[in-house]
Amino acid sequence: MAEGFTALARWMREIRDKMARHQKQPLRVIASKAVGYVSAVATAPLYLRGVTSVGERVRTVGRPRIVNFGSMHIGDDVILRSVNVPVELCTEAGAILRIGDGCSFNYGVSVGATLSIDIGNRVRLAPYVMVVDSEFHDIYDRSTRPKSRPVVIEDDVWVAAKAAILPGVRIGQGSVVGTASVVTRDVPPFTVVAGVPAKKIKELDPERFHK
Repeated sequence: MAEGFTALARWMREIRDKMARHQKQPLRVIASKAVGYVSAVATAPLYLRGVTSVGERVRTVGRPRIVNFGSMHIGDDVILRSVNVPVELCTEAGAILRIGDGCSFNYGVSVGATLSIDIGNRVRLAPYVMVVDSEFHDIYDRSTRPKSRPVVIEDDVWVAAKAAILPGVRIGQGSVVGTASVVTRDVPPFTVVAGVPAKKIKELDPERFHK
């Protein structure tokens, strides 16, 4: 029982701290955000019951689509925003999907693992981003599935709306993927890429991160 009270007290502190960031807004806005936060935390255990392991303070805004035939792990402070279209997280038998701490997935995001997808901490996926580790069928022989290749998205990556991350790609720490880009090859850390296929646009300053 003591542990339950401790967890409740911690949760209330988190709500108070979150609302403090909005203290200059009208009271009705603050109240609405508080209710939304509580609801998102409360629904997460129900909506994510098919996930192998779920961290603390995970939030679900709307109901995501979870299909887990493999192993799926979600870290702390993750938010899945299925406000217009569900976030979709899928693993096939034997596959592994890992999502790190502090990630934010917006509506319409689809992540499908047939082998391995590893997403780092504080990764932001904008609406309708697709991340896959397999092309799902051979171009010439539709009855044959191509070999899956692991995907890795390192910490602090931001992927803009409607971008696609294809099999075998590693996106380096602190990188940015432009809107509607198709990433077919590795992206070095702290690099902005865009286009089809995605190409380097510019480099970012690593010293300015987390300051």
